[in-house]
Amino acid sequence: MCNLSDGLSSGIIDHHYDAEFRRQRKLSLSILKEFGFGKDIMEDRIQAEVSVLLQQIRDVESVAFCPESTVMSSVLNVIVSILFGRRMEEEAVAELSKASHGFLFHAVDVVALDMLPLLRFLPNMRRGLATLTAFHNQLFRIIGNSIETSDEDSFVRYYMNREGCKLDREQLEYIVRDLVLAGTETSTSTLLWALVLLGGHNGQRVQERLWKEIDSQVPRERLPSLADRSHMPFVEATILEVMRIRTVVPLAVTHVTSCDTTVGGFFIPAKTWASNC
Repeated sequence: MCNLSDGLSSGIIDHHYDAEFRRQRKLSLSILKEFGFGKDIMEDRIQAEVSVLLQQIRDVESVAFCPESTVMSSVLNVIVSILFGRRMEEEAVAELSKASHGFLFHAVDVVALDMLPLLRFLPNMRRGLATLTAFHNQLFRIIGNSIETSDEDSFVRYYMNREGCKLDREQLEYIVRDLVLAGTETSTSTLLWALVLLGGHNGQRVQERLWKEIDSQVPRERLPSLADRSHMPFVEATILEVMRIRTVVPLAVTHVTSCDTTVGGFFIPAKTWASNC
């Protein structure tokens, strides 16, 4: 447990932007671009998951339900399909979703321990770290199995081919973990807030404007695409407004200065924590 806490804290709080970190970041970004991140391949996979999501909503047949798990599964499958080259079945994606959510929820305990180490003696904190360890192991077990069975046309295979004999399997697992965690919770939360806001007091009026604009620009036999973006200013404005009103964790991650610096005439030494509260 202590080793896990130390390792997580090193990645979350006291991260060193050394040459290897910069190399891995550059490599990952270049692979994502080569793989089509933000281009056609990404759009195709998003549209495929949107089709699944719409069908799942239709299957409910107008009965009230909580969309959280359904939306999260769709978002997670977009990321999974890019990382491993295929989508996961419902049970597998539910297991990955549970592990990811649990890991993020309890990771805050590590941040608290770094700020106030005495908290480690509290029973609730010890139980929280034990739970975090369990979710950590579950998450890496799923990631490890998925890496082994990933398709050739996937981020994982591109990464392995680019690294060749220099491949560090543990490094790859941590990169995959970060991509899963970073993309799932934020996108899911934004989409759920959009549903809440559109279902609110003024939401009906906005829905009608959205429907009219989309219906006038997009044939009903296909889903909207990035090519339609310039023709739907109200849709884009609505998306930006949702993110403005309900910005997801804008200041939640603790920041640390990587080197000595001066801001506004004040000297700030390296490794100074910035409070976001």
